[in-house]
Amino acid sequence: MAEFKKQFKKGVLELGILKLLNETDQYGYSIIQEINRRSNDSMELKDGTLYPIMYRLEDQKLIESYWQTASEGRGKPRKYYRITSTGKIRFEKMLTDYLDITSGMSNILKG
Repeated sequence: MAEFKKQFKKGVLELGILKLLNETDQYGYSIIQEINRRSNDSMELKDGTLYPIMYRLEDQKLIESYWQTASEGRGKPRKYYRITSTGKIRFEKMLTDYLDITSGMSNILKG
């Protein structure tokens, strides 16, 4: 049972990350917190899972990163991520596909 959840989670995390970055630029830890919060901790995202996805999305030119220092105080610079125009197109396509698939699966499960 845990293996099914793990594989299913892998397939939807990219969609969730692109959704968050479509709303606002974020740094890694804030993405982890937001995914966990919005999923009521059912996704249990950790940095060891997040960063390989982020690197892959960057390699595919779906997101890009930049460094920013907090405007208040002397905080350390953080690496922020933002979605690219290519990423926005991919997100919309993925969202449409996801909604089609989950709707179809819902019909199957309702019997």
